[in-house]
Amino acid sequence: MNKVEVKKLTNIIKGYYNNQFFVDDYVLDAWYESMKPYDYEDAEKHLQEYLKNYPEVPPRPHTFKNGLYTPEEKEKMKNTNYTIQCNLCGRWMSWETYEEHYEKCLDIQYLVSVAKQKGEQYTREDLENCRTGVIDKLLEKYPPKKIAMESVGELFKW
Repeated sequence: MNKVEVKKLTNIIKGYYNNQFFVDDYVLDAWYESMKPYDYEDAEKHLQEYLKNYPEVPPRPHTFKNGLYTPEEKEKMKNTNYTIQCNLCGRWMSWETYEEHYEKCLDIQYLVSVAKQKGEQYTREDLENCRTGVIDKLLEKYPPKKIAMESVGELFKW
């Protein structure tokens, strides 16, 4: 990721966490040093997942990169019989199934957290074993707060 992309990423973060995230040269340098090995598209997708799960806490560069892989790491994982551990649930799986699993795992983590806030009781185990479509219905019931990317772009004149 280059510095322009890092600035774009931090501006998006600033749009979501307006009063909690401040960008100056030192912040940009820290984010750049942490994020330069990764692709911008992967980081932007990762940010959307982060926003679902941590709507109140702005990311930090040294922890935000967890779950991201450099282009070289992704290529190596594709070409080998590689297994990976989910950093959310701890399960081991093949690289090919990881992305789909991780997205579902993030949704489950979000739903368990929201249900607890609403006084309902969904456990991770209940949601992992539920029928197809139940998680989608729960996400409709408790939609993650999102800001349209177009409005964020207008805010920063992209």
